[in-house]
Amino acid sequence: MSYLRHWKLSRSPFLVGTSGRGVFAGGTIEEALARCEVLVSQEKRLRLVIGPSGVGKTTFLKHFCRTRLSRSSRENLAIIDLRCADGDSVPSRILQGLAPGLNSPESRQGGWSKIDDYLFSEFAIGHRTVLMLDNLHDVSDDAFHAISQLWSMKNRWSMLLSLDDESMVNLPRWILDQCELRIDLPNWDLGQTADYFDFALNQVGSDENLFNGQAITRIQELSEGIPRKIAQISELALVAGSVRKQQIVTSELIDQVCDEFTVSVGARIPSIWDNERLNAG
Repeated sequence: MSYLRHWKLSRSPFLVGTSGRGVFAGGTIEEALARCEVLVSQEKRLRLVIGPSGVGKTTFLKHFCRTRLSRSSRENLAIIDLRCADGDSVPSRILQGLAPGLNSPESRQGGWSKIDDYLFSEFAIGHRTVLMLDNLHDVSDDAFHAISQLWSMKNRWSMLLSLDDESMVNLPRWILDQCELRIDLPNWDLGQTADYFDFALNQVGSDENLFNGQAITRIQELSEGIPRKIAQISELALVAGSVRKQQIVTSELIDQVCDEFTVSVGARIPSIWDNERLNAG
């Protein structure tokens, strides 16, 4: 792409691969990882991962899975996307996440039977199963009822639920009563954002001064510390800077970009962070 040639980049620091290597895991992310480790190592049953939209909950779950699977072959971790799920689709999605090779159930009850059999067989051979139910802010009440059926299964496994903080008020009471710990992924502060820029630029062998300090500070202000928006604004700035033949990204350029793309930032630009493309290299 021409804008990459202008900045002497072989690839973008903010739109790079999906292999999962080199994930930025500083600050609050490290703390959240440690809390998730306790869920597995101490065989806790239920925990919540909470954070605003765009903070990177899905990417965090994937990073946690890779971290655990690299250490043990006796753990079965599955991320199940329940975005817009209803009660009938919950068991089939869970089954697909656990064992993609199994045939889809013909009925909801048939799905629960297959899931129960699978969890029991994993437990019987000494495997610990962790179900990570993602995007619960978009599910129906019937879907939550279906999840309660899953919870009632007595085989030894753990559940990690991911949703945005605004949806906490809609959670069924039984989830709040059974939850042993809330794991927060908050917006980044300026220090964490600056660390991310150092990390991302180093990953592609770029000059660490490609974005000056004022530009990073302005991106932090405009994005409100949301990683997805940080990546979106930064990518747009690289494109706009190449058109203007600039040699460095400044705060003035950031303001120009956001004035021109006010509607697009956070809405029409691809969801870089949640698609795990923010900072894997």
